[in-house]
Amino acid sequence: MLNCCAKNRAQLNGPYTVANAKLLFDKVLNDKTIHARAVLDNYNREYMGHVYIAHLDSQPELEFMFDKSYWGKGIASETLKAFVPKAMHELQLESLTAHIKPQNIAAIKVLTKLGFYDVSQLSQCNALVTMRFTSDEVAGKSSAA
Repeated sequence: MLNCCAKNRAQLNGPYTVANAKLLFDKVLNDKTIHARAVLDNYNREYMGHVYIAHLDSQPELEFMFDKSYWGKGIASETLKAFVPKAMHELQLESLTAHIKPQNIAAIKVLTKLGFYDVSQLSQCNALVTMRFTSDEVAGKSSAA
């Protein structure tokens, strides 16, 4: 189970018990301040991970996690490249933040490729790298001016 694996959650706040993972899953399904999607393998419909935007009522924050068997295969990049612009458009968000442990180089690279930029010096989260993404289309501004 994705959230119960210590390796999968090494860059987060540690693994959950199965009972706690189920409670978290139920919360995500019913929380109107979270926009979440499961990521499934198109070939065999296997659950690969999930992406979500939390805190829709305040400071929208992107979070994502994939099972370790999918790391290094471009799955996160491909998923987020589709998810972020679509979710921002549908939810009419002007910006997203993501908080990442500095040692999670892979996640930082994925977000940088997508256009997120480091705003850590502006953040209160000193132990984390804080990255931000803004959407010109959603904000009603044209970058083609």
